[in-house]
Amino acid sequence: MFILWFSYWLIAIPIIISDLHSKRIPNIYLKIIAFLSLAFPTLNGFGPVINLFVSVVILIFFGFIGVGMGDVKLLALSFIIFNSQMNFSLIAYFASLLACAFAHLLIHTIVASRLPQRIALAPSIFLAFALYFAAR
Repeated sequence: MFILWFSYWLIAIPIIISDLHSKRIPNIYLKIIAFLSLAFPTLNGFGPVINLFVSVVILIFFGFIGVGMGDVKLLALSFIIFNSQMNFSLIAYFASLLACAFAHLLIHTIVASRLPQRIALAPSIFLAFALYFAAR
């Protein structure tokens, strides 16, 4: 299991770099995470189905409000992994994701002296998961 977690966090580094640089997440990285996503439920089961259903509804909402599809796919794959591992609280995670994204937006606005039209969400996604794990 350690190797799977290590692989997940290791692939997070190029995803974050790519998203910060180009505001896009290449599908090759998402394919690697998709492969890892299959291993976690195979070993541990899918976890509570209600969490997955609520996740799908939230991800559909994200698609409608204009969140990038790479970010939506990354969140979907990550939800499958984390939902299979533990009693995953979507409300606590989304609160930390909102706080991380707002902090990223605030820092970017202060540094650039203007409000950006798009931000890289992948760093906030991974930071929110790290904070969620730390708070558990």
